[in-house]
Formats: sequence, C-alpha cells, structure tokens
Amino acid sequence: MVRILAVTLLLVLMNVCPALAGDMGPNIRVGLVVNQFSAQFSSQGEVKAEVDGGSTIKVKAGTHFVSVKKDSLYIDNKKLNGRRVSLRAGNAKFPVSINKKTYRGAIIASLDSGRKRLNVINVLPVENYLYGVVAKEVIPLWPDEAVKAQAVAARSFAMYEINNNKNQVYDVRSNEMGQVYGGIAAEHTNTNKMVDTTRGVVATYDGDPIQAFFHSCSGGYTESAVNVWGKAVPYLQAVVDYDKDSPNYDWNKSFTREDLQKALEQSGYKVGVLEGIRLSPRKKAPMGWSSDRGTSGRVKKITFKGKAGIVTLEGTKLRSILNLPSTLFDINVGFNRPDHIDVPILNSYGMQVGEKKIDIKPDKRNRNSNTVGDFHYLSSVKGEKVHFIGNGWGHGLGMSQWGARGMSLMPGAKKKDDYYKTILKHYYTGTKIKRIY
Repeated sequence: MVRILAVTLLLVLMNVCPALAGDMGPNIRVGLVVNQFSAQFSSQGEVKAEVDGGSTIKVKAGTHFVSVKKDSLYIDNKKLNGRRVSLRAGNAKFPVSINKKTYRGAIIASLDSGRKRLNVINVLPVENYLYGVVAKEVIPLWPDEAVKAQAVAARSFAMYEINNNKNQVYDVRSNEMGQVYGGIAAEHTNTNKMVDTTRGVVATYDGDPIQAFFHSCSGGYTESAVNVWGKAVPYLQAVVDYDKDSPNYDWNKSFTREDLQKALEQSGYKVGVLEGIRLSPRKKAPMGWSSDRGTSGRVKKITFKGKAGIVTLEGTKLRSILNLPSTLFDINVGFNRPDHIDVPILNSYGMQVGEKKIDIKPDKRNRNSNTVGDFHYLSSVKGEKVHFIGNGWGHGLGMSQWGARGMSLMPGAKKKDDYYKTILKHYYTGTKIKRIY
C-alpha cells in the first residue's frame, strides 16, 4: 500500500512540477580547463576529492591546486592514485570554485591520454548550463523574445555538440571556442526565466538539433557558410539583418605600410616592402558572384604584393592577424583628412560664444587615385595609410544577436509570446522549432 501511494505521489508531482520529471535535459560536459598543467580550486567548506581508484580525500576549506606532476595527478603536494578525481562540496551551501568561478553540477579533473596535461570538466544538465551562458551572450534586460531566441540558439548548439562529441573529453568549451559560460555568478533572473520558458526547445533541420552559430552583429547582412568555411550548410544562409542599433554596426581601422608589413611578417608571410593590395570593391548586399567576396560582401580572400613576394590570405586569417572586428570591409589608401572643421563664433567683443561645425566634402576626383581596378597601390609618401572601413562584429554566420533584438522591437512582435520562433526561422533557413524534452 505504501509503495502504491509513493508511486502515485511521484506521478502527480511529475505532472505538477516538470522539473522533477527529469526535463532539465541531458548532461553536458563543459571544458573549463583544457590541456593545462594545473588549476586552482576552492571552497568555503570542506571538499571531498573522490579518486577513480575508489579512495576519498577530504580537503579543508580554502584554496588548493590540482595539477599534473610526473605523469600523476596531485592535490597540492599529495599524489593521487588514479587518473581522475571528482571534486564535490561537502556542504551544498559552499560549492566548489575553479579558477575563482563557481559552477553548478559536478567538477571532474583528469589526466589527458598522454598523462602530461590536465583537463577540468564541469558536468551538469543542459538547462542549468544555459543559465550560465545566456546572460553572458546577451544583455539580460533586452526584449524577452530576443532573449528567448538566444536561449534556443544556445540550447540547439549545445545539443548538437553533445550529439557529435560523444568520443571527446568534453562537449563544449567555456569560452569563445564554444559558448561563453560564466557559471553561477553570470546568471541573471530574467535570462534564467527565459531559459525556463523555452525549456527543451531547439531549432532542428531534418529532425536534428542544428549547430546554431550566432554572433554580435553582421553589419546589415549575414553570410552563407560556404563563403566562410568553403562548405555549404543548408540552414546557414545569407539573410538581411536588423542590427543597425548595434554600437559595433560600423568601424574603421587604419594601418601604415610598415604596420601591415610587420603584422604579415610576424605571421610568417615575408613579402618584403609592401607595394599594393588586391581586393575588389564592396557592393551593396546581396552581392552577385565574386571570387574574393561573399554574398554579404565579406572578404573571402585578399592579396598582398610586396617586392619579395605575393601572398593571398583568407579573409578570416587576415581578420585574426590584424584583429579586425569582422571580414566585412572595404579598403582605401590615402591620408588622414578631417571630415569637418570647427569654426569659432565670436561676439562683437571678439569673445567666443559658440562653435560651428563645417563639413569638408571629399574631392571625389582624387578619392581613389591610389586604386586601379581592384588593385590598391601603396607609396612611401609620409602620412599615407591603409584604411579598413567595415561593418559588423563577428563571423557573420547564423543569428545576429543585435538583429534578434531589432526584430523583437518590430511592430507586432510584442503581441506574440512565441515571436522568438520567427526570429530563429529568419536566421536559420529552413529550420523547425520544436521541443525535444
């Protein structure tokens, strides 16, 4: 009789409180520390270090280190007889921190296959993981539909990685190489709420969760995967973006010839004294076919000609070398000229009472005097620079976070509680949005 009542009570609770039904999703393995020699861990309470050999070591409250020495795991100066150790808080009120960040779930430190390096993995349910992701990726007080879209994109990405990394040490990294994950301290009430509201919902293609890449803003048009990776992905196509409110919508960076030569040389490309750069002019998106630009206008390849040689680089490689915000840019060779002058306004006594801004119109006849066709010539004239004039922040694939915000502010968006699905379907072509747990 007692058993029957217990089972009945459990079924009732599962219907009333879905969280008890195991709907926090599958566990995800997050790489907090990857291929390092040591990591700091701490707790305000006792920590139980459970070694895979079966022994348990009690570690006092405070700061300690787990490390690799002579092919073995150590906690401080104590050698562990195993390749893996689980760090568990003796008191749930005092969770374990890794490198000064506290996380939900389990913390596992292990030797790599060569027993030379250390990996520290956080294992926890996907929904708990998302609490520490979404608030790091978007501003928590953005419109709800934009935050929901981010939650679903992040969940889709996580589920894709879980399904495709079963034989790896971890599913995702905790930094930009995966999704930025800040643990408990990063969580925010509103983003947690939006994660809960969309619990179990993912974007799918052919029935499977998609690798839902996202970025800050595209600069007006996202890009197709084929123009970034050289491989087509059906749901990562170029679409119009709604990201003009982004503070990184446009940007410009300038380099002297010497700056560029040095940057190229430090990356292993010794072209000698730089003579010119080959890059076709950027046109309004969507662009037609171009050998060196994508649909959005993003640079696929760019050529540098020097006295000692010629090198052609992928746009993504140049972005890394020069630390450019994106590959959506045009270049102009010339001088730094002001676009306006400030003229003082004087009263009858000769005292300045104000200032008037007078725009300086560029001389269009000489604007491209350094350019012939798609080749930009460089000279040794003092003050000459190469100006990179661009838009967007990030790789431009998938959902634009500022674009999602822009769509969520459109007329009619606030009237629909599931408008986030419209946002996701816009940025991920041909996908379906559905709940999988």
